[in-house]
Amino acid sequence: MTQHDIPPCSGKASPAAADDAPARESTGSDIAGATSDSEAIGGEVPACDLARLVQRLCADWSLEVTPKGAAQIADFSELLRPGTQVYVTHLPEHPYEPVIATAERLRAEGMVPVPHIVARSVPDRATLERWYGRLAAAGVEAALLIAGGTTTVAGPYRDTLMLLDDCPPAAHGLTRLGIAGHPEGHSHADREALDQALASKVAYAEATGTDLWMVTQFTFDAQPLIDWSARLQRQGIRVPVRVGLPGPASLATLLKYAVSCGVGASIAALHNQPGKLWKMTRPQPPVAQLLALARHSGPWLGVHVYPFGGTLQTAAWFRALQAGRFSVEAQRLTVHQGGEGKV
Repeated sequence: MTQHDIPPCSGKASPAAADDAPARESTGSDIAGATSDSEAIGGEVPACDLARLVQRLCADWSLEVTPKGAAQIADFSELLRPGTQVYVTHLPEHPYEPVIATAERLRAEGMVPVPHIVARSVPDRATLERWYGRLAAAGVEAALLIAGGTTTVAGPYRDTLMLLDDCPPAAHGLTRLGIAGHPEGHSHADREALDQALASKVAYAEATGTDLWMVTQFTFDAQPLIDWSARLQRQGIRVPVRVGLPGPASLATLLKYAVSCGVGASIAALHNQPGKLWKMTRPQPPVAQLLALARHSGPWLGVHVYPFGGTLQTAAWFRALQAGRFSVEAQRLTVHQGGEGKV
């Protein structure tokens, strides 16, 4: 039984349908005329429908790794489905060679590598073209282009638009491009500036035939993402979105990674929610976010996971959701794997 063969609701808590098919890569064409199942259902979503929506949301979930973290994984083909997108970070003041080497290894192990290209970390155009060439030689076709969380600019590119204008990835074989999405705004740009930048990137994608999508930083509350996405669609911007979610992690772990991942503002926002702070003193999977997002899911929406050092635990949890080894009852999600209980 696949996720498309789920029987009608019986009124009881229902497991999602098991499905271990290879991961599917989302493209911009997936969202043309898309409608949300949750919109069609309306109001409260029955448990079996909600389980189906959660499974669909996680069907092609993607994972973020650092080169150092990836080196601790013996074989990604034993951890993830073939075709899973794995993003490779380029941290500030770190060399780019390990990013390229990790991308080469991921592709050899059956994954779809998506290396970061950080505009402010590019020292010069010649170096950028050399990076492009190495990635193309490894068969890499996708990248995540971001400006970078640091105010230090290593070379000629202060932001992603400058890089796209001067040395476009599409001209060097990178025809699939992720960009940053900012559902809760940005500390250095107002909404109008963000909208203008997004419109420019959409125009670039249309002019070059680039498959474009957005990736957000991890969120503790799905509602800002839902509101932001609805606003973009009202403006006629139909770009697929991968919503950033934290893997099962404690508050201490999240704080440890906050600076390097550029989520200090999101962490600070938790101080206004003491209840959430208390719950996050022990590892918590992002159940509340997933259930809320599933109610508004559609082919344009996917999940991108930041494991924060817990790659094995994160992969096991999301593989269970991907394969339908879970059930939903009374706003709780039970993963049927490794003895995990309700959360």
